[in-house]
Amino acid sequence: MTILGISAFYHDSAAAILVDGKIIAAAQEERFTRVKHDNSFPTMACEFCLNEARLSIEDIDKIVFYEKPFLKFERIIETHINVAPRSICQFIQTIPIWLKDKLNMRRLIKREISKLGAFNGELLFSEHHLSHAAFAYYTSGFKDSAILTIDAVGEWTTTSIMHAK
Repeated sequence: MTILGISAFYHDSAAAILVDGKIIAAAQEERFTRVKHDNSFPTMACEFCLNEARLSIEDIDKIVFYEKPFLKFERIIETHINVAPRSICQFIQTIPIWLKDKLNMRRLIKREISKLGAFNGELLFSEHHLSHAAFAYYTSGFKDSAILTIDAVGEWTTTSIMHAK
């Protein structure tokens, strides 16, 4: 199984390729654009990873995005409602971005990936904390791990404890 993992549109956009559960290549977009904390789609990082792995986008079985946009949108809406009317300025600033791009993340990713070739695999969305945990596990070198993630932003979870084998 060949997987291209993508993080984009928040900060520190990056890409990684796993083949049969082993990291083959990984890179942050800022290394290529020279824009600190670049949040753009990681096109050059994807190209680098594909080249390092000696693969084309057609060889990728699955692309996995680092969070679930609809779940995150639910949290954002509920948070705005819970602190209304104080949240009105933030709501007016945030919601158009979500309605225009972030709720259409599947289409946006497919459009950006098409610049690399014809992707015919499956596009999946992982829970944010599972993405952090997977990074910790796959880069740890351990076969059996306890994983603690603590993060201020995600869908709903801010802290999680996991066990990985």
